[in-house]
Amino acid sequence: MPGAMSMTFLSEPAIPALLFFLAMLAAIPGIISFLRSRKADEDVSRRLVRRNPDAIDQPRRGNVIAQAVLGFADNAAPTEGEEVNAVRGKLNMAGFTQKNAVSRYFAARFVCVVIPQVALFFSLPYFADLPKYAPIGASLLLVVLGLGAPGKYLDMRIAQRKQAASLGFPDMMDLLVACVEAGLSLDAAVQRVGEELELRHPIIAGHMRTLSLELRAGRARKKAWRAFADRLGLEEAGSLATMLRQAEEMGTSLGQTLRVFSADMRQRRILYAEEKAMALPAKLTLPLIFFVFPVLLGVLTLPAVVMLGRALPS
Repeated sequence: MPGAMSMTFLSEPAIPALLFFLAMLAAIPGIISFLRSRKADEDVSRRLVRRNPDAIDQPRRGNVIAQAVLGFADNAAPTEGEEVNAVRGKLNMAGFTQKNAVSRYFAARFVCVVIPQVALFFSLPYFADLPKYAPIGASLLLVVLGLGAPGKYLDMRIAQRKQAASLGFPDMMDLLVACVEAGLSLDAAVQRVGEELELRHPIIAGHMRTLSLELRAGRARKKAWRAFADRLGLEEAGSLATMLRQAEEMGTSLGQTLRVFSADMRQRRILYAEEKAMALPAKLTLPLIFFVFPVLLGVLTLPAVVMLGRALPS
């Protein structure tokens, strides 16, 4: 009897409440991390006030709840580790370069998991007429969707930014060749091209501005261009970084090298467009068979069927 009662209890639609309780238990480490971080911030603030007694604390503006939520998002996630580095790389490619972007990403994943579970818990009365395992299936489905939604959004944003950067990369190369052949150094040309592309191609302009800052800060040119290619995520950018490294090591003319690379890249673009155009007839075969051919067949055979029905005796 006790075993049967426990099985009956576990099979009730109230199991999402148990899952919600487990999710809240999983949030305890994040809450502890948040409290520790807030305490550390208060300690630093007190030390700064002691060093500068004339400083007056300014009242915090804005909604207190919003500040608490943002503070939790900024401090409730890890800041080191391979997974965090991988997430930071994806966020940089997606355009989220803020210092607290990783923390807010993990907080978004947490919210996407917990909020649907809370909504499911309050909607349990509507599951009364459904099978008893329907709430469990819905809960598991919401968990999977909540964990995958932020990553899917990042992938879509990265794909959009890559496409926009790919469209503007030939313009960047043309301007870079013109600046180098006009007498500017490569570092000055990077800064100038970034300023010129600010309105037309803001994504590439932002990456070039970062590249210019790295070069001005003293980073090695080959490492800076490799980091630029990694952030941009384009094959053309990787080839450009390799070409510039080889030109620097071999001492070849930079302007001529850039011009040859630009012409070769445009030729590859033409070949890629021709490849897409040649593949179009094969891709149109199935739509023609399933959508166009039945319509044509009906148009051609329907009059004959009608005439034959009229000619035959009823």
